[in-house]
Amino acid sequence: MTKKKLAVIVPYRDRVDQLRHLIRGLGEYFHGYAMHKRGGVKNFIPTLYVIEQKDTKDFNRGKLLNIGFLAAEADGADYVVFHDIDMLPLNVDYNYSDKPLQMANQFETNTKFSRTINDDYFGGVTLFNIENFRKINGYSNKYRGWGFEDNDLLYRCKKNDVDLDTLTYKSYSEEGKALSFNGKNSLVEIPNRFTYARPISFYVSFYPSNIKCNNDEITDEFAVFGVPGEDLNLSYNSFRTYKFEAFLSSKEAVSITSKTLPNMPCRAVVTLDSRNKQMHFYLNGYKVGRNLWKKFNIKNYTTEKLMYLGVGDPKRKLKQKWFTGNIDEFAVFDKVLNNFEARELCLKEGNYLNENFGRYEGAKNLKTYYRVDHSENTEDILVDLSGNNNNAQIKNCKIVKKEYISSTTIDVPHKRRGRYRLLPHEEKGYTLGYWKNWKSRINQLRYYDIINNNKEEYLEDGLTSCRYKVLSEKQHPLGDIYRINTKVISVRS
Repeated sequence: MTKKKLAVIVPYRDRVDQLRHLIRGLGEYFHGYAMHKRGGVKNFIPTLYVIEQKDTKDFNRGKLLNIGFLAAEADGADYVVFHDIDMLPLNVDYNYSDKPLQMANQFETNTKFSRTINDDYFGGVTLFNIENFRKINGYSNKYRGWGFEDNDLLYRCKKNDVDLDTLTYKSYSEEGKALSFNGKNSLVEIPNRFTYARPISFYVSFYPSNIKCNNDEITDEFAVFGVPGEDLNLSYNSFRTYKFEAFLSSKEAVSITSKTLPNMPCRAVVTLDSRNKQMHFYLNGYKVGRNLWKKFNIKNYTTEKLMYLGVGDPKRKLKQKWFTGNIDEFAVFDKVLNNFEARELCLKEGNYLNENFGRYEGAKNLKTYYRVDHSENTEDILVDLSGNNNNAQIKNCKIVKKEYISSTTIDVPHKRRGRYRLLPHEEKGYTLGYWKNWKSRINQLRYYDIINNNKEEYLEDGLTSCRYKVLSEKQHPLGDIYRINTKVISVRS
């Protein structure tokens, strides 16, 4: 069998030690026993292309990978692997594939440094044959800084009918009615008659709309429900994660965040136990997580007269957290719902919460309960079905028909399982809930503008528009030592 010509393309700037580790790691891996662990013969001849950005502009990973592809294509490569510099192979199959593959999805590290892998993650180590990468016109050249060039890559594959995998998420919803929130001034005012120093649980059924970013903010959060101040809220955000957050009396935030998920019908249960210092978060029948803390109680949220559906705090000038989408049920309990009860609420079919059913035994603990399709509701009032006369005021919401949706399917990359050792480095993008650099936020805004408006920028932006100047091209001396042909191409981007 004729061996394929593989080009491993690495975008690079100012990480000398990590480059040395990668050249050594790839060289030893390709020529060692480890390459054959997965039952395959090494049916390729590898060349490593290190594309070094030698200018003062913000780092441009996508453009550097395009430059590497053009060099590899000119050298007659059959396929390419785009390879981050901080990933050393431990158990990976680098052989050819007709389909694009995401190959870095299991990690080991000797430090606290980690890498989160989402279902649609298309970065790290990615394989393309020459034909498919040409078909999508490569990466965009316009994502400078950190982030979203790989999200854009997946979008380009979708738009060009490149073979992708799919992933289906089960959801639980019912036909009926819901309140529609416009993301501008729609809200429901709920009398805040709850005691947060004691165990409390919240249940909400909702369906967020497609994400629309606020260009004036560095992040976007959309509160499904919230108590103002240092908000206690359940939110969906522009990182496509769901988060439950509250604050302690020390002003420290405690939270639980889901993995990246699509916007889809959701039923969420969150519990808060100030006495035992813990919270739980359940979404569509699965436990997202638990958070424990050692000191301080939950902040005294009883000082707020109102809590809201559809916004965090409508009265403050910034970060109101307006929600766009539908909400059809909301309930508050004066107990911590257990795992069985939380799952029962998420999976229920037509049941009202003021009556026990299955493993749910929380009817007597209801403090407030709204269901939009209840016949006594009006366009202005949600009637409290708990019997506690905690009626809510509707403002600027529309009552709409809610359809049954059993699942949500998204496109994701095909994955070939690959295990890597991570080399630690300073995080340059998203950390601790915020972007470290506004350029990353610009990338995010650009990406959502493209997908929300169904743009086809790949026609003009990509390999065909990749302009650069080669400053030097040389062999790296470590390539000879570790028996891997290594070309370092320094460019001005």
